[in-house]
Amino acid sequence: MEIFVEERALPFALSQEILKKVKSYHIIPSYEDYSWKEDSYPERISSGKKKLFLMHYPGRFFRKCPGTKNYFCCGYRIFHFAEGCPLDCTYCILQCYFNRPGIKLWANLIENGFSELREALRLFKKVGKVLRIGTGEFADSMALENLCGVSEKLIHLWKEEDPFAVLELKTKVYIPESYFKKLPADPRIIFAWSLNTPKIAASEEKGAPPLEKRLESATFAVKQGFSVAFHFDPIIYYEEAEKEYPPVLEKVLATIPLERIAWISFGTLRYPKELKYIAQERFPDTQIYSFEFIEGLDKKRRYFKELRKKIYKSLKDLILAYQDKVAFYFCMESRELWEEIMEKKIESSKDVAKILDNVAERLFRESK
Repeated sequence: MEIFVEERALPFALSQEILKKVKSYHIIPSYEDYSWKEDSYPERISSGKKKLFLMHYPGRFFRKCPGTKNYFCCGYRIFHFAEGCPLDCTYCILQCYFNRPGIKLWANLIENGFSELREALRLFKKVGKVLRIGTGEFADSMALENLCGVSEKLIHLWKEEDPFAVLELKTKVYIPESYFKKLPADPRIIFAWSLNTPKIAASEEKGAPPLEKRLESATFAVKQGFSVAFHFDPIIYYEEAEKEYPPVLEKVLATIPLERIAWISFGTLRYPKELKYIAQERFPDTQIYSFEFIEGLDKKRRYFKELRKKIYKSLKDLILAYQDKVAFYFCMESRELWEEIMEKKIESSKDVAKILDNVAERLFRESK
């Protein structure tokens, strides 16, 4: 991976730490001044998967999850440490979300981002409001960990601050047992894997390890005293989907001690309309955009409700059988599907948040 450092990003601690680990790098005036050799935007996305930019970030690091309008959201908060990912999933919304190719890591994270986060953690603890925070919204939480160590730094921050909060580190990558062994155990730290069927993982998640390796990492995390979570999102429809998704969920429930699973989420494929054209140019063999979609209330393309319901129904028996022991939830779904599949009356996003806040509060008590 080529590394480019903005001139104003050079003095910061994270830049200095990373540059000591690498053999070569390029200093550039700024990201905006970088000249891309590729003509088209899709080509730049592909090229950018091998380019890391260390940049000064002027915005807010701690913020609300952008969620989406008109569907139930869980009230998640994000710690924005980077943008982009070296993995290359055909459905990844980041291909069009920022219109900024390349992987961007915020060099001023330790000086500015961590201080902002500490302030928020102390404030919310003072008022007794539990927080659910994650770093995997705009970047894979662990894909750059060998280089930047951001997740490790955050875990030590949790140890120092003892916040009334959980930290979810969303990823698709394999994490060796040695990584977990060097960290202070804390059930408030949730390592979370995005999962799919073997067929989708092999065909649509370029560079990501197979299901077995992700579950192996989850067993390592649990063994060392951390919590885990799983996200079946996006669930992608294909001819065998109804037969192949339930065994994946069943395998998770049979492999991981249920008391160590924080939550499991479900959400079907949804995307901004421009993503289809970018993804199909980059991945001409993908078939996931060939089905009929409608425009949802949030202006994103979605499967028809009856098709979403059909997929979720294949998982319903497992969900109902384990829902007293594991917190299941839908990401960005309607009241009707909550009632029909989960058999729960969810009237607002606050109801979804309460389900997960109860888990977060339990994990906080377990950390004492």
